[in-house]
Amino acid sequence: MAYDHLEESSPKEPSTANKADQFHKILKKIESLEQQVIGVASSVQKRIGRRPRHRNSRKKSRTSGSRAVLSPDDSKIAGISMPRMSSLDVLASAVLHKSKGIDQKQTSSESNLGTVSLSGDSAVNSETPEVPDSGLSVDYGVFLSYSVLSPRGLQWIRLKSVHCDEEIEYLSRWYTTFMHDKISETLFPVPLNLQPLPEAEVLETLVEIFNQSGLETLSLISADTVSAIFANFLSNGLRSLSRSHSITLHVAFALVSHFQQHFHRTQVEGIPRRVAGFVQNNTKLRELEDTFISNALFHYHQVAIIPEGIDTLQSFLALMAYADVTGALHASYMMVTLAVRLAQHLGLHAEISYEGLTFEEAGKRRKIWGVCRYFDQKVSVILGKPPVVAHYDTTAIFGPICTPVELLADATLAAASEPPACQLAFARNMYSFVMREVGFDVFGGYYACRNVYISSCIYSDLYAPSATTNIAKQLRSANALLKEMENFRVSLPAGMRPFDPPISSALTELVRSSDLPAAMTRLFIFNIQFGFFTNLIFIQRAIFKTQGYMKEIGLSKEAPVYEGVRTARTMLSYALAISELNLANYFKSFQWSINLAFFEIFIYTLAKQEIATEFEADVKLMTSVYCDFINCMESSDIGSSPETQDSATEKGDSKKSHFAATDFSSNFKYLINVLRKTFRSKFDQEVTLTHKQLQSLTYVTNFFPESVVENGRQAEFNPFVMDNMDLVGSDTLHFLI
Repeated sequence: MAYDHLEESSPKEPSTANKADQFHKILKKIESLEQQVIGVASSVQKRIGRRPRHRNSRKKSRTSGSRAVLSPDDSKIAGISMPRMSSLDVLASAVLHKSKGIDQKQTSSESNLGTVSLSGDSAVNSETPEVPDSGLSVDYGVFLSYSVLSPRGLQWIRLKSVHCDEEIEYLSRWYTTFMHDKISETLFPVPLNLQPLPEAEVLETLVEIFNQSGLETLSLISADTVSAIFANFLSNGLRSLSRSHSITLHVAFALVSHFQQHFHRTQVEGIPRRVAGFVQNNTKLRELEDTFISNALFHYHQVAIIPEGIDTLQSFLALMAYADVTGALHASYMMVTLAVRLAQHLGLHAEISYEGLTFEEAGKRRKIWGVCRYFDQKVSVILGKPPVVAHYDTTAIFGPICTPVELLADATLAAASEPPACQLAFARNMYSFVMREVGFDVFGGYYACRNVYISSCIYSDLYAPSATTNIAKQLRSANALLKEMENFRVSLPAGMRPFDPPISSALTELVRSSDLPAAMTRLFIFNIQFGFFTNLIFIQRAIFKTQGYMKEIGLSKEAPVYEGVRTARTMLSYALAISELNLANYFKSFQWSINLAFFEIFIYTLAKQEIATEFEADVKLMTSVYCDFINCMESSDIGSSPETQDSATEKGDSKKSHFAATDFSSNFKYLINVLRKTFRSKFDQEVTLTHKQLQSLTYVTNFFPESVVENGRQAEFNPFVMDNMDLVGSDTLHFLI
């Protein structure tokens, strides 16, 4: 040993020998500690298995040329380190974790669902992975809930339901027909030429309606800008306008045409009868809307190649605002990407780019950048794809224009805290002051931007691939975001807060105090509330998944409770409130949040619900939303105005067969009937429904009639009028196959 060698060679150096002796003792202590560590590791190994050494395995596979074979324990931990599961898996598998009555062999032979456990392993042994290895395999995005209608999802429904062959057959045929006809190249046909515009008096009336209706807050175009562009058009003709200004003007006209049909009909005094025949007739308005959007897209396809600076960016945002209102934003992801990249090219993402600008110009550019991020994050939430811009990729901040709203948010939060840090009357007076100073559009925009920031953090901290490598950190992040969401909720005025009653005197008073029309104000409020609920569901889903995983490996003894279903019930109750307020046409603006809630409740109820009263209550809620809201919305699309929705419901009966074949929302009635039949078999009783609701759930004789023109609309002119599922490209749906 080294110690013996030192002792023999240096008999005259006792100090050196003592040092060597001390060093020898240290080595023995290290060996003792090593044995203790090995003992602790062995005890952990017995409980959760041995952690695979990924780097060494990869190196050995390169040198030996043979594939390393992992033991079952290795496979389990490998799957746990980065759990990746779809929306269907987290609710249909994790929720089913307590269900012991399913024979796994039967599941393997009858279904290709391949239910994924919380550990990431398939509960059914299979040679091929059941969760597709794609960017959509993470449990993020509203659209992943639609996997219930895929072959895997329908097999799961067949396994959990009773006597539902008819419903599953229809849904299967619908899915097959839909996927067979899906051609992503025809998603947005390029207009070959400009469509003729109506006479100047009609256009002047549309501009006047735009200025009176408050649409500038929704279109992101100021009334002065539209008036200036229109004046140039009247003086010099359409060819004198830049392509960006042409897009902006046509989108403003299209928004007026759309709102006159579906939201709020602004009356203009003193217009000729022939002009009134255009702006007060739904058929004429639909034709005008399609013409304006066709012309806007004609210029869009050209200016997208050679942009014209900030004007092009503003025109893109106006077109995306129209797509958002009509429920087609998910199909505009390339448009969103172009807008964000153009904004970055202009430097709007960097705070330094605002130095030296006037207050008005800096405020305009900050607003444009905030809207770019809003649409980017909304598309990300819908499709389940990473956003173009993460929250840490920008240094731009919201300037002094938001300071009054920030002070209002702080005061409202302080007044609602325990104990209150300020008087409630002070917060109310400050709300009135803010409405006078900046207006409701700035107030709504501020909270929309806060929602966007939280949504961006949800993806980066909970669902991005790097966020799933540390379960403890993921749970801490989820709880921190949950606290941030509560602060966001309480910072809103009472009556407007999510989970407050959707119809109340307090909310009515807030709407009256707004400087915007009531319809526009409610649109802002519902946008804030549904955005909050959507974010909350994704946080609750991450917490449920993480806690379930921790229970499985023995780090927790409590069974997780999925709170997302309670949030989903609240979302559907808000949808019913929209219907009660005769605002059923708001459905397309919030369809993704409402559909997300519908699927959350459907999967949870079918997989987990064992209480008859709660089961029945959920079915009643879903039926009410379908009968009183979605069905009403479709009927109004056929030919109703905001004033004649009731009569249009009767006229829509003749179109039911076509509605059942083309509109995705018609599939909801089949899913509801799956729950009704399962409830009947499970509890030996019927779900109590009204005659109107039962009628809305009946089936037509012909599932798939001959295709007809959708409500007489010109889809080749205006692709945004197609059904929301038709607007999804096949490349987006590949994970459903």
